[in-house]
Amino acid sequence: MKNTKMKQTLLAATLTLTSLSTFAQMPQCDIRIDNEMHLKDDSVSVYQDGQPKVVIDQDNQVFINGQKLDLNKMQQQAVETYREKVTAYVPRAKKIADDGVKLANDVLDDVSETFKNQAAFDNVKKAIDDFYSDIESRYYQNGEWILKKDAVSQAISNWKADSAAAMQRFNGEFFSSAFTVLSEKMKADGSVNLSELQNQLIDLKTKVETRIQSQSTDLQKEANDYCGNLQDLAKDEKELHKQIPQLKGYEVFVI
Repeated sequence: MKNTKMKQTLLAATLTLTSLSTFAQMPQCDIRIDNEMHLKDDSVSVYQDGQPKVVIDQDNQVFINGQKLDLNKMQQQAVETYREKVTAYVPRAKKIADDGVKLANDVLDDVSETFKNQAAFDNVKKAIDDFYSDIESRYYQNGEWILKKDAVSQAISNWKADSAAAMQRFNGEFFSSAFTVLSEKMKADGSVNLSELQNQLIDLKTKVETRIQSQSTDLQKEANDYCGNLQDLAKDEKELHKQIPQLKGYEVFVI
């Protein structure tokens, strides 16, 4: 029993699902967040010292410290363009995360189908969902998106640790489930052959690696496009502050 458990542990240790570079390359995004922004119900708020200092409501009205600004037509158009882009672009971070979860679940479904056991990796799916829910809670709370000061740089600096933690959780749950399913299949066939079991796990690893590697490129493109969206916002915000000088000092997106 002890020997079997030791071999099982060695198998799990040697069969690392994929390297960090395969699943999620370190993103690069030359942009910083200078003031905290909240987004809720299509309204945009800029916070300082824990208080909303600038508010752009759904009607594109601008308030600074509670005082409404009297805007001309050109200024109103600039505000509308900026608010619409913020409300469209900022939530796309969630779509990227959701697409990552979908990719992992699709791979698991494919593997489950080969085992003819669709529930074989339900525990892995739950572990992935729980992990990304934890990350999402940093930026989405009570129906409100929150971009804190330095949010982009912190997200990038945390990327490696978050990705490594995701892989560790995925690996542990995945290979535990795969080992169990393959072991049970061998028992049903009459005996458990550890050498054959190891070979099957290695083949499984290769299949999953190939699938993730081929599709993770799309996720990387999404992340790069998202960075481009934020850089566009920085340019629009700079133009907005030129047209409405009262907003200077409340910059959010800065290149």
